[in-house]
Amino acid sequence: MVDNVKILIVDDERGVRESFEMILKIKDYEVTTFEDGEAAISSLKKDMFDMAFVDFKLPGMDGIEVLKKIKEVDPNIEVVIVTAYASESSHANAITLGALEYLRKPFLMEEIYELVERGLRKQRSKGSKPKESGPMGPIH
Repeated sequence: MVDNVKILIVDDERGVRESFEMILKIKDYEVTTFEDGEAAISSLKKDMFDMAFVDFKLPGMDGIEVLKKIKEVDPNIEVVIVTAYASESSHANAITLGALEYLRKPFLMEEIYELVERGLRKQRSKGSKPKESGPMGPIH
């Protein structure tokens, strides 16, 4: 397992946020939840995350706008759009804008774990884990 995996959850439904938190903490992932995109983006500017699960329908900024802003702040974060209101056009739009996947509610624990593993594999293949790399300095 990868140490210190940080996952951002953005959903306006408390029950959904709690479900994600419960599912992800089983695997010892660090989970931070927000009920709207503005607060999530603000936090993202101060802290690093490996992945984000973002609800499609949010108050204020919708999930697609949150996806765009996340990718502006940190293009290496893998983002999954989560929705109960799936359509082919919104699915295609999310993928085109850089989403890893488009997950339909209700979801299964196994789907969440598979998406996290897929996202982390994708990051490792791109070599985009800046917090694990960096100069070590001279060894004396």
